[in-house]
Amino acid sequence: MLKEYLLSQGSATGRWSSSMPGVQICRFSLPEPEQEPLRSVPVCGAPLQFEALFCMTGRLTVRELQGASCMVEAPGIFLLSDSSALHSCRYSGNLSGVLIAVDAKAAKESLVTVCSTLGMKLDTRIVKKKMTARNGCTALHGTPWTQAFFETVRRLSEQEQERYCVFKSVELLYLLCTEVSESDESLSGSGCPVSQSLLEVKAYIQTHLSDKLTIALLCKQFSVSPTFLKEGFRRAYGVPIHTYLIQQRLRRAQELICTTRMPIQQIAQAVGYEGMSQFNAAFKREYGMTPGQYRKMSETATLRPF
Repeated sequence: MLKEYLLSQGSATGRWSSSMPGVQICRFSLPEPEQEPLRSVPVCGAPLQFEALFCMTGRLTVRELQGASCMVEAPGIFLLSDSSALHSCRYSGNLSGVLIAVDAKAAKESLVTVCSTLGMKLDTRIVKKKMTARNGCTALHGTPWTQAFFETVRRLSEQEQERYCVFKSVELLYLLCTEVSESDESLSGSGCPVSQSLLEVKAYIQTHLSDKLTIALLCKQFSVSPTFLKEGFRRAYGVPIHTYLIQQRLRRAQELICTTRMPIQQIAQAVGYEGMSQFNAAFKREYGMTPGQYRKMSETATLRPF
């Protein structure tokens, strides 16, 4: 739907590129409607097409045939797998961002390769089922995942942003396969309720990986005792809080190594490591090779090198 509309607007509003078979990228900026507050976008689209809109400015609103509305406002993300259940689509303001359009058939092998590199297994049948339950579209904003995404993407060049959006689109598909409901998220592995403060600590860690996070800082931030934080986090999530922090930092580092040309030292700093020796050792323990070796491997295995 958005792909067809942007193509109809010509090169003045968007720049198209393709990083791998079946995947098209468009960095676009649509002018603010002059006479009306909202501008319509024709509801159409090819079957077996998936679109991910990473909205940097403006607002997009779709209305379903059943009457419900779905809105994404910057900074936010809009996912579309089927436009047949939609009645209308409009945007307001200067709508701009990055659109990733995926042809499910043509991109099948590419998706498998990217998932393998990132250590994920993607089942497109489950993705289709999850999106169908949402009438073919969903919007994400204000979650720890989206906050972390926009925090990271602001650090990148335009070319790196586009590549990063491709990888994050695949990750979103994976998360759709493995998602848990809010009620499940508030339960520990043993089925016991997780306190709101621990849920907030976990979300805070995910969005502040570059900060110097300590037990003392987190206790002060969330008004909890060190004993409650350490013992409660371990019971709720099955790992010590320090281990969880390291896992999240290394996962973000792996992601940036695969998707950007950021210098390794800058990546280390972006995920909270002050010294390269400590970062290299931690990364090698987790992934079996140095960050530099991992970058060479990922460039060979996935998208074309920069």
